[in-house]
Amino acid sequence: MTTVSVTTKNMAVKERLQVDLTALGYSVGNSTAEVADICIVDEENLERLPKDPRSVIIALVNAHSRNHLDGSLKILLDADDILAIDYNVDELALRLRLAQLRHGSVEFAADVDSDENVLQENGIAINFETYEVWLDGKTIDLTFKEYELLKCLMTHKGRVYSRNQLLNDVWGYDYYGGARTVDVHIRRLRSKLGRYESLVETVRNVGYRFKR
Repeated sequence: MTTVSVTTKNMAVKERLQVDLTALGYSVGNSTAEVADICIVDEENLERLPKDPRSVIIALVNAHSRNHLDGSLKILLDADDILAIDYNVDELALRLRLAQLRHGSVEFAADVDSDENVLQENGIAINFETYEVWLDGKTIDLTFKEYELLKCLMTHKGRVYSRNQLLNDVWGYDYYGGARTVDVHIRRLRSKLGRYESLVETVRNVGYRFKR
């Protein structure tokens, strides 16, 4: 069973997470005990958390940090993903699922070619139901926003998206960050796509598109 530790001084949030994690089938461990598979930690403790390559780190952030990542880009460097304290259970489940995929390589499903929930382009495959992404048959580690960006571009191959359109479609209309956030996530997404990075094209002075 996947173990998850929660490190935060906000006891209300901690207790809610413990209840939701248990309901989702995770083992909730003590943050001071053995290394957990997934560590959920607030911003105050993020820098002090001992880094262990066996663990995936999810930063627990407030609404301000979530909506102003341009001013908090260090969070993206110290953590693999973020979770807002006002999360809903569906979002929590999806981010944990993505975190689990980072914890090890999962082989490409044999029947993926016939799965209507899977979209394939060249060597990239994306599963809309499980939120898994494969490169040449191996899963890759994407954050929730990186996954949403790739999904948006791949499902509209050839369509040019401006940075503002991507902000609205992926981050939502209530997001107050700037276009730099899109550029940062696109750069990180490309680095994870390896030899397929050129499929995410830059359209000068406009935005991005997935190559036809």
